[in-house]
Amino acid sequence: MEAAQLITIILSSSVVSGIVLKLFDLIKDARAGQLQQRRAEVDRAETAKDKALARAEAAEAAEEAQARRTRIVEESLAVHRRLIIDAPCLGPGTLPDYPSRSERNL
Repeated sequence: MEAAQLITIILSSSVVSGIVLKLFDLIKDARAGQLQQRRAEVDRAETAKDKALARAEAAEAAEEAQARRTRIVEESLAVHRRLIIDAPCLGPGTLPDYPSRSERNL
């Protein structure tokens, strides 16, 4: 027998034995219920991740809605102040000071 044939036989036998051992491991795990337990664990992790994403998206949507409402109120305040300043019976002296940014964020 040549060296190449010996190497081929040795490698093929080790590959086949590795595949057989892996199959035995899979069968043993399947009988012990490991595969189902692992699948259940992965499903629980995916469910928890989906719930966390839903909560984060809801919080972000609420924050964006609040920011939108704040911008609308600030724009309305600016328009109404301009109308009061321009009114002939009222003037800028009758308006209270415009609130600072930190006061508006309270």
